[in-house]
Amino acid sequence: MSEAASPIILTTLHALHAAEGGRKSNHVYCDLKRKMVLGELTGASILTEQAIAQDYSCAQGTVREALLRLEQDGLVDRKGYHGTYVTQLSEAEAEAFVRLRLELECAAIERAALRLDPDVRQFLTQSAAEYKAVQATGDLYNLVLLDRAFHLRLFEQADMPNLMPLLSRILLQLHRYTISGRLGPEIWRELRPDPHRLVIEALEAGDPALCRQRMREHIMSNIQAFAPAIYHKVFGGEQAEAFAPMPPRSTAAPS
Repeated sequence: MSEAASPIILTTLHALHAAEGGRKSNHVYCDLKRKMVLGELTGASILTEQAIAQDYSCAQGTVREALLRLEQDGLVDRKGYHGTYVTQLSEAEAEAFVRLRLELECAAIERAALRLDPDVRQFLTQSAAEYKAVQATGDLYNLVLLDRAFHLRLFEQADMPNLMPLLSRILLQLHRYTISGRLGPEIWRELRPDPHRLVIEALEAGDPALCRQRMREHIMSNIQAFAPAIYHKVFGGEQAEAFAPMPPRSTAAPS
């Protein structure tokens, strides 16, 4: 009789949450960012330092520091005494971000394929396994954290540090755009259960061309699921069997 599979220990996710602790301004920044990514704070939301300070039981200087970081992320627009507004991302901007993401990540993974560090490979494998485990819970923000961690760590391996802040901002903005367009956890459960597996396999094969293809397909599948209008604009008539609708999951008990 085979042993039951061991549960995944969410070491990467725990580390990501630990990084959100520390200074009070970091906690305020991370929590406000979470609310914006999940669509709980939108372009209709006006933020004031006094109200936020009261909500988080902290000084206005602490809030100001958090808002400055959110402004650097492009998530808020600070208008002095008129208040701080949550920014909105237009479809045209989202389309441009998708095109930039394709250029950055496809170029980066070709370089990473030739220099994949064992520690990086372990991180990618672990974070992908955690993503798969968390996906079944429908916890959107934890999936966002794990997905961004996977792609940013892979990008680090390409040794293009000056472009890292740009990719970080692109991923953050696209997550916010796609989630706000498809609210609810069910859409995440409809995605393939192990979306990073083919990317990791291509990296392990050490084939730059295959890596570029797999990364492009990975981004295509996400945009097709979450932003079909942008998918058709960016990818046109590109089709792949990998993006065919998945059959319904069986609810029958195993025989």
